[in-house]
Amino acid sequence: MEIINEYLSRYDKLLILIIVILSMIMIVYPFVDAYFKNNSNQQAQIYIQDSSNKITKIKISDTYQPEPIIIEVEGPIGISIIEAHQGKVRLKEAPIKDPAKTCEKIGWISKSGQSIICVPNRISIWIENSDSEIDAVSW
Repeated sequence: MEIINEYLSRYDKLLILIIVILSMIMIVYPFVDAYFKNNSNQQAQIYIQDSSNKITKIKISDTYQPEPIIIEVEGPIGISIIEAHQGKVRLKEAPIKDPAKTCEKIGWISKSGQSIICVPNRISIWIENSDSEIDAVSW
């Protein structure tokens, strides 16, 4: 300990202490931030808009059930089946008349700002959070 005292002044020790404390904060912060973001996602809602512009809302917190929520939405080319489960939503089955079934291939979405748009059947699915940091999404 005396050797350290010979080479380091009081300010050097203070600087080392500050660096160690800041390093610990930077290690812990991402985990704390992720925890609070996951809890705020519980307030998000799933919006499903059909061809007649009728919007159905499902709270993300309602999807954490043993059984998935299945919704059938009718569009101009047939019935689309939408599945919501464990905080995620997907277009499970597109109508038979849908040529490419692209909206089915998108898979699960789970974050605020993500969307599934089925153009042939005129169905839109998106997740929105009142606390969202995203104002708009553009392509």
